[in-house]
Amino acid sequence: MFRFLVLLQMQIKNFLTLDIGHNRVFGLDILRMLAIMFVVFSHSASLLPGKIYMFFDLFYFDGVCIFFVLSGFLIGNIIIKSVEKNGFSRSELFTFWIRRWFRTLPNYYLFVFILGVLSKLFITGFPLRAIIPFLFFSQNLMHANDAFFGESWSLSVEEWFYLSIPLLLFFSVNFLKISFKRSLIVVSVFMLLFSTFFRYYMYSSGHLPEMIDYRRVVIMRMDNLMYGVIGAYISFYYQHFWTTNRYKFFITGIVLVLIWKVFSYIYPNIDSFYYANIFYPLFCMAVLCLLPALSQYSLKKYSVVAIAITYISLISYSLYLIHFSLIKKLLIDNIFSSFFGGDTIQAILLKNVFYWTASILGAFLLYKYFEIPTMKLRDKIKFK
Repeated sequence: MFRFLVLLQMQIKNFLTLDIGHNRVFGLDILRMLAIMFVVFSHSASLLPGKIYMFFDLFYFDGVCIFFVLSGFLIGNIIIKSVEKNGFSRSELFTFWIRRWFRTLPNYYLFVFILGVLSKLFITGFPLRAIIPFLFFSQNLMHANDAFFGESWSLSVEEWFYLSIPLLLFFSVNFLKISFKRSLIVVSVFMLLFSTFFRYYMYSSGHLPEMIDYRRVVIMRMDNLMYGVIGAYISFYYQHFWTTNRYKFFITGIVLVLIWKVFSYIYPNIDSFYYANIFYPLFCMAVLCLLPALSQYSLKKYSVVAIAITYISLISYSLYLIHFSLIKKLLIDNIFSSFFGGDTIQAILLKNVFYWTASILGAFLLYKYFEIPTMKLRDKIKFK
């Protein structure tokens, strides 16, 4: 009996253990953890009483913006280090694309399949053709699309970023013969200004409402990632400046976050001048200012809290995919709606416990038994 309990304990420990690795930047894990927690919380609005949600909303910040800036920073660093080491050949370009798509597409298409099957089975009149735009990330090129897997709009923005920015850089370096360093800053600033001024043009011309929630349209949000790329540019080519001023930037970032939060309450209307033209640039600038300090903050020894933060960071992509369309909309709102029925305290508590537990546990399993194996497969394949 004792031996059985020991073996059971070992199995549970192995089941709950993830390999954190030795080269993680804990500051960026904190940022990624906060981003996904804000996203998951924002999608729980209908599960909470209005007053409770409004209270927690005081501590809510735009998780998607954080993800975009962080993604731009990380991908920018990958591109810079790769090009500075190996040059910018077609082989290098295709290697980048294949490695990125190996990282994001297997999980994504797995959920497209799962959600497609479940939607057809449990949602009356669900048309399978609604899935088609989501196969090619065209669901939010011109307007938001909530017909199926609505939260994937942000992944679509990222995928178009992965495709277009390296291609623009490749063209600039190999055809226009502009140095990579100069091409990187020119392309980054151009894309940042293009999206910013395009939002202003659509706002001032009165065409913004035609886009059906411009906040989730690809071209309207591409600039968010470019703030991160500019951060990667500065951190690599001007490392001394990036390092010595990290605390000044961090304080500036905190101040900008607080200003952003205050103005977000003053101008909550998404069609206001502030929301359309200042809301995203201001917050992205704030996140960018936090990066110098956070990107240099690592741990030698992990406490229980630090391990929990790192675990959430590791499973953040799987958590992003699983929590809303599958757990919230299909399971809670449709399949198990009668089981969770009523607005009693018990029903509200049960729905929220199920939402958070199923999301985090499901993401953990998905990460460990699907996401990690696909990444290991990617690392075994020779792309050159």
